[in-house]
Amino acid sequence: MSKYEPLKRHLLRETADEVPMTFRDLEAILGFSLPPSARKHPPWWSNNVGTHVNAAAWREAGWKTARVDVAGERVTFVRDRAQEATPAHHGVSEDGAPFSWDRLSLSARRMVDDCMEETGLDRGGAVAALLEAQAAARRRQMLREMPVARMPVGHDSTELIREDRER
Repeated sequence: MSKYEPLKRHLLRETADEVPMTFRDLEAILGFSLPPSARKHPPWWSNNVGTHVNAAAWREAGWKTARVDVAGERVTFVRDRAQEATPAHHGVSEDGAPFSWDRLSLSARRMVDDCMEETGLDRGGAVAALLEAQAAARRRQMLREMPVARMPVGHDSTELIREDRER
């Protein structure tokens, strides 16, 4: 995991199309000081990922730097709409329907981001983990609501759930 991951998570949560920040704002998000080269050399803020882990963080989140004022220690991140149209930001469901990250509410995106942070999974893995957790909770709830007396010997709970759904 990159040390710039907190910036990536922050930008993934942003709802605005443009986010101006001071270098101090960035350092507060990151939890460490920017390297001296960020304060001296505008190319440090380039959107060219290459071997620059800093640029990879904002580019992977679907953002790019637009206005960099090294002397004033300010940078503006803008949402990269062209990048959002790439497969990394869209998926296809089992029935072939497109899925877009933008269709999720801000709170749902935060849940996914939190899961990514807690588990180290990528976005798709975090979404899958959250859905599996919800499915397990739903199964537990169904079993709690099922009368014990109705459970025939030799039947498992899965069969009873199927029977209940068919009724």
